[in-house]
Amino acid sequence: MGKRVLCILAVALLLISVFTACSSRSKSDSSVAPAKEMAASTQSAQLDFESQAVAEAVEAENSGDGSTAITSSGTGVESALNAILAERKIIRKANVTIEVENFDEAYSKLNSILLGIGFIQESSINTEKIYIDSEMKLIKRGVIVVRVDKDKFDKVLNSIKGLGITTHESIGVEDVTSKYFDVESRLRLLRYEQERLEEYLKKLDDPDKIFKTESRLTDIRHEIESLTVTLRKLDDLIDLSTITINMNEKYPDDGKKPPERKTYGERLLGNFLDSFKGVITFCGELLILIVQALPALILLGLFVLLALAIYKRAVKKGKKTFLDKSGDDDK
Repeated sequence: MGKRVLCILAVALLLISVFTACSSRSKSDSSVAPAKEMAASTQSAQLDFESQAVAEAVEAENSGDGSTAITSSGTGVESALNAILAERKIIRKANVTIEVENFDEAYSKLNSILLGIGFIQESSINTEKIYIDSEMKLIKRGVIVVRVDKDKFDKVLNSIKGLGITTHESIGVEDVTSKYFDVESRLRLLRYEQERLEEYLKKLDDPDKIFKTESRLTDIRHEIESLTVTLRKLDDLIDLSTITINMNEKYPDDGKKPPERKTYGERLLGNFLDSFKGVITFCGELLILIVQALPALILLGLFVLLALAIYKRAVKKGKKTFLDKSGDDDK
């Protein structure tokens, strides 16, 4: 009799513990359900597609048509994968460097490529001066950032590469699905909390509780605004892919053959002609210097002639005075 009572008590305790665990698990699942709603819906969609495909395959197999089973199964799985990929949030971006013959013409063609499917977000263009055979040339280089519709990304990228010679290309893909749905889920929960607090605020009479509730509502509204901006930015980056173009114009002397090596005789003749040209240049510069100094030389010559005339006159006068004195002494 005592053993039966102990067995009944043990079974009762076991049933109570199982019931308590199940109830706590159901509460926990209900509390995290809103945050996992999007992931659960995607997974359930995938399972539904696969289950339907398997069911069709089994049904076709039972009916004896194996080829139909394979076809419908493949179609179902493919549809499921397409549905999952359609829910992914992907940002596509590319960076290309191209060399073009004429910068202005290539820039004009780029605007034509983007017509109706994209736009130039920003551009930075620099002009460089170079001299070829003493003639000035202007060479343009620029960095152009364009935004295009995500469905036209590959087409636009190929058209851009066709503007010239592609010297560098890099393509990147960023999957922001998890971040996107996390922000969306937080936004949904905050809006739900905002609605509940607004209803609760209408029923309050205590000033302290009203103040605390309004403060919480202000924080929620600020967070909702911030998350909304983040979500819009993500939508913009997802819908419009980014392509950064480094466009460089070719130098005019690109493609010219290097000068051929001269023979010894040609080099000797060239050096002699260069020396002769140097002598002629020196004589010409000397002649120009003399012509420039000619007025000063003429004036200097006049001063010299005047000085000589005065000197000669003084010498003659001195001689005459000396001779006159000598004659007086002889007498």
